[in-house]
Amino acid sequence: MANRKLTPHQNAVRILFILKWGAVPLVPVGADGAVAAFQGEARLHALDFWVRNPDYLAHELLDLYATTKDRTLLDKVEAIFADEEPDLRHYPMIRYRFGAYERIDNTLSVLVSCGLVRIASEIQGGRVVETEFRLMPVAMTLADSIVAEFPGLVWYAERAELVATIAGARGGSALKLRQYQQLEYARTELGRTIPSIAERVKDRLEALKRSL
Repeated sequence: MANRKLTPHQNAVRILFILKWGAVPLVPVGADGAVAAFQGEARLHALDFWVRNPDYLAHELLDLYATTKDRTLLDKVEAIFADEEPDLRHYPMIRYRFGAYERIDNTLSVLVSCGLVRIASEIQGGRVVETEFRLMPVAMTLADSIVAEFPGLVWYAERAELVATIAGARGGSALKLRQYQQLEYARTELGRTIPSIAERVKDRLEALKRSL
């Protein structure tokens, strides 16, 4: 994946799963018919970064293991490396002013034009200060049907769910700060691709396994 450029439609499937799992249900349903809302473009980029960089996600899982001692977390990290995800599932992102970033206008336009997502923006002082992605019922239905009809895309749905669980209720700024704790990420020059930390995370995994 790292060596080819994805189309807006391929990106749209990944973003759809992230929006679905990272959204909060709306009760009652919104006046526009939306059934869930995902808050913040910065949060969307942060979750997308973890989906596209399995080594950084593995580091988060190991941090969570250090707190919970939940062995299933180690199993997830072992599976990430056993399946060679840092190589095969890696899809690079550049570092922009506020962290990992990629223009997603074309991707979002696919979701909006298909009636899956509506975008609401809060504007202050002539600039957008917050973006809300409002998911319509058809978005949820389509996400479920994609999983049922295309087994090859199940990984993206499962990964989006895992990433959303790790992120919890934290907003974009908090997630970006969390990702900046990795020196490789923080030291990346603006406009450059954020490098892998796979070997360092793999070494940490092996050390933890030896200590069991």
